[in-house]
Amino acid sequence: MAKKWAPDAIRLLNLGPTASWRTQAVYHATAEMMTADSRDTIILCQPLTPYLCLGYQQIFDSVLDRAECERQNWPVVRRYLGGGTTYLDANQLLFQCVFHHSRLPAVMDDLYALVLAAPVNTLKRLGLNARLRAMKEIEVDGQRIAHISGGRIGEATVIVGSLLFDFDYNALAQAWRVPNEAFRDLASAAMRDRMTTIWRKSGPVNPEQVLWILLDELAKVLGRPIERGTPQQAETRHSQQVAERITSAEYLNLHGDVYENKVIPPMKSLKIAAGVYIRAAEAVHEGTPVYGSFRVREDVIEEARLRSEPARDWQAVEAGLCGVAFSDWKDVLAKGGG
Repeated sequence: MAKKWAPDAIRLLNLGPTASWRTQAVYHATAEMMTADSRDTIILCQPLTPYLCLGYQQIFDSVLDRAECERQNWPVVRRYLGGGTTYLDANQLLFQCVFHHSRLPAVMDDLYALVLAAPVNTLKRLGLNARLRAMKEIEVDGQRIAHISGGRIGEATVIVGSLLFDFDYNALAQAWRVPNEAFRDLASAAMRDRMTTIWRKSGPVNPEQVLWILLDELAKVLGRPIERGTPQQAETRHSQQVAERITSAEYLNLHGDVYENKVIPPMKSLKIAAGVYIRAAEAVHEGTPVYGSFRVREDVIEEARLRSEPARDWQAVEAGLCGVAFSDWKDVLAKGGG
């Protein structure tokens, strides 16, 4: 007998711990198949094994060390949505809201404010000082505690995120393809400083408890009931097709052909949290190449690492760069590097 739904009910697909590919493929397939007559759907899941997820616009070999990912047996997928690379594992609760675009705000600021109020309120109910910053960044005490992305897939508006119970900082730092080790060191330290987790802030809260609080808050902010459902056979078949696509060599290697001769340089900019970036740049000082790595907050240098060929002591210049606008670092080098 067919399930009798409340007229405005949102379908819940609680996949629980599941294969890593499925945590991406199901919501993509649900979005691709959505029409105005489809049920709006919320998907909750946790990957059984770790993997890395590229944002749509990113170039694989610029941001990730392919050989290291293979050594560590970390699968890589590319989502249809934008944003940065995320490391996902069983210590995260993934939530994926797939709605027909006509039933959510069209303005992205309003859309994120509506949907992300639910995870923010969930964290508050755990006793944490949570807030939404910079449209789609969820923070606790000024530290990022979730990965968020969103956009349109076909007729669907999609908001996806993961709440971090714990996080393997070392794994993500190992996976990056960096221009030099100073860049990795700065990025790794900044990540630990600017990213936190639920367990770090609240102790060993039960993920199942958080899941049900999140569903309660989603029902409140959306003003609609949420009812348990199951994937349709057509959705399951399409999910398997999507999984093949988002893990295929062709799709993972998108955008790499913008470089001549396929020589892809490592990334020179990495976002850590709202307003916080690690940047790499080069200059020539008195005929000597100088390579800089910088922790930058709101475009101001917080920490600098310089090296040169031949090597020399740059400590005084590095100290002098702190508090300087990133765009002015070469001027400071020219004045203080002699």
